[in-house]
Amino acid sequence: MKRILSSLLLIVGLQATSAYSQESTVPAFATIFQFSTAEQASVVAAMSTFAQSECRKSMPTAIRVMSENWNGNEAPTHSVIFNFIDAKSITETFGKMQQCRAAGNLMAVLKEHTQSVSQQLLRTLHAGGDYTKDTSYNVWQVSVTDEATYVAAWKKLMDAQEKAGLINGAYGLWRVQGGADSNVTHIAFAGAQNLETLLENGAPSKAFAVFQKKVAGIRTVYRANINSVVADL
Repeated sequence: MKRILSSLLLIVGLQATSAYSQESTVPAFATIFQFSTAEQASVVAAMSTFAQSECRKSMPTAIRVMSENWNGNEAPTHSVIFNFIDAKSITETFGKMQQCRAAGNLMAVLKEHTQSVSQQLLRTLHAGGDYTKDTSYNVWQVSVTDEATYVAAWKKLMDAQEKAGLINGAYGLWRVQGGADSNVTHIAFAGAQNLETLLENGAPSKAFAVFQKKVAGIRTVYRANINSVVADL
């Protein structure tokens, strides 16, 4: 984990220039740490203890623990998302974690009970809604060869979905700034207050059909997952 944090500090020498919606609570950057564990209770308890520390309270980040409920044959059982308003907040947060006793105690528990799978730094390209009200999410991991065309098509789709009343929660589109590979260059998500609401609109809309046709030659969907919130720290 120390190697992961050090790598992130090297990655984030950049400025926040994301064109995300001003009405959205989805911040400019996020980092996602994915891991597998058979000891969710122990891990969440350790994270909750860390969340009560003065060290954690001084960090300019919002932390959310997710359970990967339906993710095919992927190894991770959980993800931890750190949200940041700017790049400076990333540097400050992980700098504090490297020097904080409470963070060290958390890392010891994670080392004992988890197996690290992946780490990604994400930049928000477009988003809307209040993600803090959502508990369930559809997540699409995609590979995109023409970002500008894809983002424009995705914005048009989400605008149409909102006008049609088909948006149940927050949504966002991330570029994988650090940790991308040929399978996943971008991640899109759409949330809802609960799983029942998330699954309400099962039939593809006309706007979605147009979107699929528009991006067919530049986008490959690597995986479509459903996950849920375990805790906000």
